[in-house]
Amino acid sequence: MSNAEQYAQLAAWIREAQYTVVFTGAGASTESGLPDFRSQQGLWKQVPERLASIDTLLNDPDTFYEFYKERFEKFRHVQPNRVHRILARWESQGRVRMIITQNVDGLHRMAGSQEVAELHGNNAQVRCHACGNMFPREIFDRRYCPDCGGMLRPNVVLFGEALPMGEWIKAQQATERADLFVVVGSSLTVYPAARLPEEAAHRGARLVIINQEPTGLDGLADLVCHEKAGDVLEAVDGWLAQA
Repeated sequence: MSNAEQYAQLAAWIREAQYTVVFTGAGASTESGLPDFRSQQGLWKQVPERLASIDTLLNDPDTFYEFYKERFEKFRHVQPNRVHRILARWESQGRVRMIITQNVDGLHRMAGSQEVAELHGNNAQVRCHACGNMFPREIFDRRYCPDCGGMLRPNVVLFGEALPMGEWIKAQQATERADLFVVVGSSLTVYPAARLPEEAAHRGARLVIINQEPTGLDGLADLVCHEKAGDVLEAVDGWLAQA
């Protein structure tokens, strides 16, 4: 099947679907200037994963704060790209019912998406590790909670922590309802999040994977595009506009 045929097929499935869920990973945000995590040029190839762990927060806070201070600086001027904007428009048109994201950049909401399950949290805020109170990201440099004196940390899931239960339940419920499940820019190697597309396929949903590199679920998918997420969505959007 040619690229054009793939785009036309995906557009047709989106038109037919009653409940389309889109599952996004770091590849959805690379055009905004953020690195992915697990490709050959990804973040975890450049720095150790342990820097973003609960163990480093508690036992080596200087290293932890230095790492996240640099990360927050990268997020300061980041804006949504065409992937986020197209998905937000599809939601407003009733074509997408839920976005499940592994990303912590908040760009889906910034682009206008309303129904978003943020499985790994959101870097827009920090919270106290002791009392749980939330604060603007700008006070992260203080390190300590102004309310109780506990350690401030990003409002994200660190290595060694469980996913936020409310977001996980929302994502699972959407997965159960999906008749079309589209993966955009995820290597599908981080669990339990990567279990969701597999569950959707086993429940009978059409599974589409858009990722530049192969994933472990390619063999289960009804359609696989090893191309840039933005290129694929823009082309599919063009086919949808012809309807």
